[in-house]
Amino acid sequence: MVVTGMPGVGKTSLAIEWAWRGIGKFPDGVLYVDLRGYSPGQPLPPSTALRGFLDALGAVPNQVPENPDAQSRLYRTLIADKRMLIILDDARDARQVIPLLPGTASCTVIVTSRQSLTELTAVHGARRLKLDILGEAESRILLAQLVGADRAASEPQAIDELVRTCAGLPLALRILGGRVRERRRLPLAGIAAELRTAVLEPNEDDPTISLLSVLSWSYQALPADVARSFRLLGLAPGPDFGLNAAATLNERSIDQTRHALAVLDQTNLVEHRTPDRYALHDLVRTYALELTLSVDGEAVRSDARDRVIDFYLHTAKDANQQLSQRKGRLELGQFAPGTIPLTLADAIEALAWFDTEHICLLAIQRLASTLGRYSAVWQLAIAMDTYLRRKGSLDDRLTSWRTALAAAEHLGKAGPLALALRQLGDACSRSGQHAEALDLAQRGLELSEPAGAAEQAEVHRTLAMILERQGDSGRALDHALQALDRVRTLGDGFAEAEVLNSVARYAARLGHFGQARDHCRAAQELHRYHPDRAEEADTLDTLGYLAHHSGEYPQALTLYGDALQLRRDLGDLYQVADTLRNLGEIHAGVGDYQTAHLRWTEARELFTEQGRTEEAEDTRHQVEALYHAAPGDAEEITIHTSGDDGQPVRDALVELLEVAGFDIISLDVPQHGSWFQRLFVTKKDSQGGEELGRLVAAAVANQLDGTVNGAVVQARNISLNHSTAGVGHNEQEANAIARLLEACQAQDEVAVCTSSFVLVKVDGRITCWVPTAETMRILRANPQLLHSPKELFDTLSRLPESTAGDQLPGDRPSTTAHGDLPA
Repeated sequence: MVVTGMPGVGKTSLAIEWAWRGIGKFPDGVLYVDLRGYSPGQPLPPSTALRGFLDALGAVPNQVPENPDAQSRLYRTLIADKRMLIILDDARDARQVIPLLPGTASCTVIVTSRQSLTELTAVHGARRLKLDILGEAESRILLAQLVGADRAASEPQAIDELVRTCAGLPLALRILGGRVRERRRLPLAGIAAELRTAVLEPNEDDPTISLLSVLSWSYQALPADVARSFRLLGLAPGPDFGLNAAATLNERSIDQTRHALAVLDQTNLVEHRTPDRYALHDLVRTYALELTLSVDGEAVRSDARDRVIDFYLHTAKDANQQLSQRKGRLELGQFAPGTIPLTLADAIEALAWFDTEHICLLAIQRLASTLGRYSAVWQLAIAMDTYLRRKGSLDDRLTSWRTALAAAEHLGKAGPLALALRQLGDACSRSGQHAEALDLAQRGLELSEPAGAAEQAEVHRTLAMILERQGDSGRALDHALQALDRVRTLGDGFAEAEVLNSVARYAARLGHFGQARDHCRAAQELHRYHPDRAEEADTLDTLGYLAHHSGEYPQALTLYGDALQLRRDLGDLYQVADTLRNLGEIHAGVGDYQTAHLRWTEARELFTEQGRTEEAEDTRHQVEALYHAAPGDAEEITIHTSGDDGQPVRDALVELLEVAGFDIISLDVPQHGSWFQRLFVTKKDSQGGEELGRLVAAAVANQLDGTVNGAVVQARNISLNHSTAGVGHNEQEANAIARLLEACQAQDEVAVCTSSFVLVKVDGRITCWVPTAETMRILRANPQLLHSPKELFDTLSRLPESTAGDQLPGDRPSTTAHGDLPA
C-alpha cells in the first residue's frame, strides 16, 4: 500500500495507527524506517536502511555481506517465511523503496510519500491511497478529541473558528490541540482571538500557511529559554537527535535540556520517539530553522554548529577506540566550550552508539564540509571507519572517504590527502573497483614523502593489498618490503608485525617458503608484546598456506581453522571467504569431499555476495569437480521454483535426503529470476531410493487438506503400509516429508526431480510420480523440462503409466492464505 498526500496531512500517523490496530496479524513483528525523502540533507540511501533492517532481524554482524545486492538477498531470505509489517516512511521515489521490498506475500508493506510512486503501483502491484485534508466535520471531531469533548461542546463557535484556522491539516490541529490542553483555564474563544492576530491567514489552496499560523502562535507562547532551544534545534543536521546532542547544540545542561524538550513535546513541537531520542517534523524543522536565521545572530548559529560537530567528532573518536585494539591513531584538539561529548564504557556501548548515530554522523560530516571545517571532515571519516568496515556498510564507507578526500584537497596538506587517498583506494578495492583503487593509492604514494615514514609505510602496504587482489604478488612483495623498511624506523611493534606478515604472505605466494616462515615467526614474536587479533589471524593464515603447500595437511587444517575462528569473531568476511576456500582445497585433497563441499559452498556464497565474481566462478568449478571425484554413483537432483527464492524447498529437500541416508556432495549456486539449483548426492548404503519415492508420493495423495495439516500423521500411517526394512518407520523421515510438502505449497510452481520421486506443483496442486528408468532417460534427454513445472507436468501426464511410473496426485488444491491485508 502506497499512502500519498501533502506534508502534514497525516500519512505517517495513519500508517503507525493502522500498524498498532493490526499488530496481532504480524506475529513476527514490525520493521520501520524513516527514509527522510523530504527531510533536510540527503534522503536515506536504501543500503543504509537495509543494513538497519538486517540488524533488527538479528543478522549476525560477521555474516552480513558488504555488497548491497547481496544484503538485499540476505534480507529477503531472513523474512521469506515471516509474517511482518514493513513501514517505509517518507519515501522520495521508487528507487528508495524497491530494494527494501520483501519479495514475499507473507509480509505487508506500507509506503508513505508526497509523490504518487507510480512505478510501485504499475510494476509491483501496490495499491495507492491518497490522503486529503480533513473536512470541517472531521476536523471538529479530531480537535474535540484533543482538547476534550466537554470543553469543545461548551464553546462550539470557538471550535468552529479554530477548525477554520487549521484549514483541515491534521498536523496543525495536533499542535493547536496540544497548546490548548496546556491552557485549560483560558476560554477557547480567547485562544481563537489570539490566533486572529497571526500574520498569516488561512488559505484553502495552501493549508500549510495555516500550519505556520499555528506554529507562530505556539512559538510565541513558549518561555524565552525554551523558545531559544526550539530555534537552535532547527540546526540539527540528522533525522533525529539525542539528549546530549541537543544539550550541546543549545549550550545548556542535561537537566535544562530535558525540561525544554518536555515542554516542546507537550505542545507537539517535537516528537519524543524513544527514551532521550527526539525528532522534528519536516515542516516544524523548517519553521525552527527560519526562526533561528531571523532571530539569532550569525555568531550564535556558528557556535552552535561548531559545538554539535565537536560533540559527534569527540564521541565518535571515543567509540572508535573502544572498538579498535590499536589506540591513539586520531589526535584531536580541544572541543568547543559548551560541548558535552559522551564517554562510552566498552565496545558494546560503542557499537550501540554507532548503530543509533551513524546516519547523523554522515550528516555531520556533510555539515562540517559545508562550513569549511575540513579537518573535522577527514577526522570523522577515521573515527567512523572501523564501524563501517565491520558492519559491511560499503556504500557509506565509500561516501565517507570521498567526502574526506574532497576536504583533504581543500586543506592541501600532504598527510590528510595521502591518508584519504589510500583509505578510499582500499574501500574501492574491497568493492571491486580495482582500477580506481590502484590509481588512488598511487596518487597517495606520490604525496606520502612529506607526510613521513608512517604514512609512507601505510600507503605501500595498501598498494600491496590492492595488487595482491589483482593477482600481482611480485609487485605486492616489492611494496611490502618497502613498507617494512620504513616501519622499522618508527619503533611501532603493531605496525611492524602487520607488515612482516604482509611480506610473508606475498613471499609465500611466490614460493619463497623459507623467507615467508622467517617473517611469520618474527611477526608472532611481536604479537606476544603487541597483541592484535586481526593481525594474529593473518599470520596464522599465512602459516596455514605454507603448511598446505608443503604437504603438511593436518597442521594446515589446524592453522587455517584457528585463523577462520578469529576472522569470524572479528567479522572480517573478506578474509573468511579466502580461508574457507583454502580449507576446502585441503579437505578435497585428502578425500573428505563432504567437508570440502561445505567449505567451498560457503566460500562461494561469500564471494558472490562480495561481488568477487572471478573467485566465485573458480570456486563453482571446484565444487562441480567434487561430483566427478566422489566415489560411487552420484546422482544429480534439480529444483525449480517460480518465485525468486526456492531456498525453503531446497532446505526441506536436503533435510529429507540426509534423513533417508544420502550424502550431499555439492550444491550449485541457485540461478535467480526463476529459482533453479542442482544438487549432487550419493547413497550411504546399497539400498535404493524407491521406497522413499513411494512414501513421498503416498503422502501427497493422502494430505488431509490444502495446507498439509496432518501430513506428518499421514506419512507415519502410510509408512506402515508402504515401507520395507523399517525405512518408513523413521519419524524424522515422516516429519521431513511434511516439511517438504509445506515448502512446496508456499510456491506458485515447483519442480523437484530425483531418481526416487518427481514432485510437481502447478495450478495450485501438488502431484508426485515414482519414476521409471525410462522416465529418467526422458528427463535427461530433455533438460528444459526441469525448468518448467507446467511442461514437466504435461509431459509426465501424457506418458503411459508403465513408462512414467506411479502418479499420485494430491486430492485438493494446495494453497496458503495470507489474510486480507494491504500489500
